[in-house]
Amino acid sequence: MGENQYRIELKKVLDAHKSNVEKRLDMIFKSLPENTKSIELMIFPDQDGEGTFSVRVSLSGPDLYVLNKAIEDTADIFNVKHTSQGLEPNVPMMDPFNSSFDINDVLVDVVGNWVKSIWDIISTENIKLPVTILADEGYGTTLPIKLK
Repeated sequence: MGENQYRIELKKVLDAHKSNVEKRLDMIFKSLPENTKSIELMIFPDQDGEGTFSVRVSLSGPDLYVLNKAIEDTADIFNVKHTSQGLEPNVPMMDPFNSSFDINDVLVDVVGNWVKSIWDIISTENIKLPVTILADEGYGTTLPIKLK
């Protein structure tokens, strides 16, 4: 699969789960601890570069443990898991050794833009904190994205 087709297929899977992510973000934003100083939406591509990943909310401020403990039940806003029936959700998998593009860079760019598109439609007027989309290990060519 080429880069363009990979982008299209990944975006289809992401869009199918958009409402779940919107709800999770809404729950997190409504329950932010008082001492929160900033919010990071972190994309974690798999180390093997095959196409699995997770997106997690992380809070910054004094006593990081307490801050992030307050949102731990909802912090994982998207998580690809290996199950006995295959991947859930079923994102496109790639062979990193037989690809003409850097899978993790493209994955992070697509997911980052998708998260930004959700941010643009959810209610965020009550959030007065800095919010940034980042990727683990510096992957992606369009990140970080500052949302606020």
